[in-house]
Amino acid sequence: MPVIKVLTQEAFDFRVKIIEDSDLSPGKKLDKMGNLYMRCREASVNEQGKLLIPKELSEKAGIAAEGEVVLAGRGLHFEIWSKANHARLLAIADEDEDEDELGIN
Repeated sequence: MPVIKVLTQEAFDFRVKIIEDSDLSPGKKLDKMGNLYMRCREASVNEQGKLLIPKELSEKAGIAAEGEVVLAGRGLHFEIWSKANHARLLAIADEDEDEDELGIN
């Protein structure tokens, strides 16, 4: 489902290190690194404290201007979801976790 992943510099650097330390061929490493850089955009926070998201990314994630969003923490990054897509994600996750072996449901 469409989502915006927001990485700190630390999280981005961690992904770069994974690629660099992998057993992939040099060509595959370049491809993976290029793909990572190509998909990332720098973001900023304005003087009102609002995170400014490029329009193309918000449109791809199904987030309408002035629409409601959900921020979901995911360890080293967080995700920005449209409220509708996040609800669908939770419904799918609930279906998949009928047998919760970890005891977290």
